[in-house]
Parts: sequence; C-alpha cells; structure tokens
Amino acid sequence: MRLVDRLEAVIMVALGAVALSACAAPSAPPTETAATLGGTAPRIMIAPDPPPPNRAEIPPPAPSPQAMWHSGNWRWNGAKYVWVAGHYVERPSPTANWTPGYWEQRPEGWIWVEGRWNS
Repeated sequence: MRLVDRLEAVIMVALGAVALSACAAPSAPPTETAATLGGTAPRIMIAPDPPPPNRAEIPPPAPSPQAMWHSGNWRWNGAKYVWVAGHYVERPSPTANWTPGYWEQRPEGWIWVEGRWNS
C-alpha cells in the first residue's frame, strides 16, 4: 500500500469518527437547566449539596486603579465542586461596585447567584 493510500485511509477513518460523534446528541446532566433572560441562555447549575468553605485568597497588587478584585468561588461542574480562583476585572465605570455572587439553598438544591455591578 502506498503512503498516499495509507494517509487517505487514516483521514477517512478520522472523518468518519467525527461525523459519527456529531450525530450523537449530548445529554445534559440531570442537575443542569437553562434559563432565558434578555435573549441569552445562562446555564444554571443546581448542586445537590452545599459548597465547601471558600478558600482564603490574598489578592496580588491591582494592575490599575480601576481594577476590582473578584474573589474566587466554588463552581458546580455537574459532578463535583471545583475552585475558580479570584481575579481582577476593570470597573465598567469609576463609581461601579461589585456585589459578589453567592450560593443560595432552594428546594431543588443549591443554586449559584451570579455577582453583579452596581453604580
């Protein structure tokens, strides 16, 4: 078998695998729902258990006077909590303040309420 024929065979197998994987519809975990607000569909994760205690973080020096520290938090990935480290974000306006997100217990489980900017 020539090298070109082998390469064509490998490419055909790879394309076939990609085509077959595209046919299978991914199933969302049973704890995941989508909400629509203003034309967007943010993912709302419902965790069955409360998150672990937050980790202590010491923010590094701010990169600019308009930068505001967003503390790290736990995220639910559908199977377990994973830590998302804190980071700096530029304020949308000089007077804007950040209200951090938080976990809220509801009848269906624990829901993450996103943080938001306040002017």
